[in-house]
Order: sequence, then structure tokens, then C-alpha cells
Amino acid sequence: MSESVLIDLEEKPSALCDSTAERLVGDGLIVCRCRFPPQQEAWISVRQTMVVRPAAAVTARWRQVQDEADNAVRMTRQALHLIPPGSAIRIEWVGGDRALVLGLTGTFLDTHVAPVFDGRVPRLAPQAMIRDAALAEMMSWFEAALDGSAAAGVRSLELAGITFGLRLFEVYGEEERSGGGYATGGLGASRQRRITTFIDGNLDRRVSLNEMAGVVGLGSSHFRTVFRATFGQSPSRYLHERRIEKAKTLLLDPNRTIVDIALEVGYSSHGHFTTVFRKVTGTTPSRFRLDRL
Repeated sequence: MSESVLIDLEEKPSALCDSTAERLVGDGLIVCRCRFPPQQEAWISVRQTMVVRPAAAVTARWRQVQDEADNAVRMTRQALHLIPPGSAIRIEWVGGDRALVLGLTGTFLDTHVAPVFDGRVPRLAPQAMIRDAALAEMMSWFEAALDGSAAAGVRSLELAGITFGLRLFEVYGEEERSGGGYATGGLGASRQRRITTFIDGNLDRRVSLNEMAGVVGLGSSHFRTVFRATFGQSPSRYLHERRIEKAKTLLLDPNRTIVDIALEVGYSSHGHFTTVFRKVTGTTPSRFRLDRL
């Protein structure tokens, strides 16, 4: 079975893309035309929020890690394919192998999207088929810019990208809320970025409440309160869920042992890892892997 592959549009060429002939970059926005040869069953994840429009019809089978079965789709130029960061997708395709690809980096989202949504970037779910006339029209503009048939200086590229990004997140994003909304007095946008970056970068080791609180310059008691107000759960629960999300992707690699994966996501034993994994997902790591490989 295939291993998980990370696509990073800031690398040239990117994984699974064997050529990137045309490319425009501006203020965290990446527009390129890639050649994706027919692919047999690959688990992929992306570094940037990625929107893809095939140059010709493509038949694909894809699913997320939580899906029990593949979804068959017929992708055309009239529909867009969305893959956000942090989502592992298993995909196989035949047919047209060239595609227009738009990448929105984390810097772009923090600068242009988060301020419009009270400092938080809405959550996007992977979608194989987005039919949106406004987004499709803007993708055509990006394509024309690559072809040199539009007055596409860097500034106009950035403005078009901002419009595209706001439309994408406004229509297809889901703001993260707890109950009727976030309680007042939560973490600000800057502190949110600092603590989530810190947690994701330290999933392989024990992290104390005091250490997390120190990252954002707060006392442990106050930090626990404002963290729950911001994310709707305790710091400990959030940490465990992030570890399990990473473990899900690692479990897609049949060459990795469950013990090795447990250690990589911060659990000192197979038993502890299995207990937490079952509590979060409702199944065991072994069963999760067997159902998907």
C-alpha cells in the first residue's frame, strides 16, 4: 500500500507533480499549472490550502481517513477540488493530467482572511466537487494571468487572490464555535497562533500546562480558562486530539509500527496510546489501520 505524501507548492516541482511550467507568486499566494500523471492510490496531505481545477475531465476515487468507503467523482473544468492543510486524503485518478492549482499559504490566510473573521481562519473541509460560478470565474482569471493574456501584475494578482480567499472561506468555511459562540476573554489571534504552533511542534513529548501557559505569557489557571473559552475544550483534551490526528496520518503508512507511532505522538506505551486513540475515535489504532489499508 502507498505511503502518505505531502504536497508543498512552495517546492518546485512538488510531490506528485512532475512539472510546473508556469508559476506566479505574490504575498503568500501561489498560482501554477501542474502536470499530475495518473496516480494509483496515494494518501496525500498539503502544506497550503489548495484548490485544483483540471484542464480536462478526470475520474477519481477519494476518501478521508474517517470514511469507510471510497467516493467516486467525475471532475471537470466546471468544478473545483479543495484540499485544506491537516487533512489526509486517499486519491486515485485517471484521465486528464494537467491542472490549474491555487495555493493559499498560512501567511496569506493570517494576513488577509483571519482579520475579516475576528482573527480566526474558518475551518475548511475537503471537497471533491465545488460548483461555484464566482470562484470558477476567478480561476479563469488566474489561468489567463499564467498565459500572459491578462494585465496580471503582482498587485492585481494579490487583489484577485484576496477576493478568491474571502469568497472561499465565507461560503465554505465553518467558524469554530462552542455552543452559541466563543466566550469573551479568550485568547487573541496572535496568542492562538503561538500556542497552536507550539503544540503541533511538540506532539512527540510530554508538555505540561505550565509550559503551555508560559508560551503565551499567562498563569496556568488563567490560561486554562481562556483556552477553554477559545477552543471549547481543555488544553489537555486539545493536545490529545492533535496527537491522535497526527497518528491517523502516520497509521496510513504500513511500514510504521504502532509502537513507533505511539512514541512519535508522545505516548510512552502502546497501551496508553490505544486507550486515548479509542477514547477520541471510538476504535483502536489497529482497527483504524485495517479499515483503511
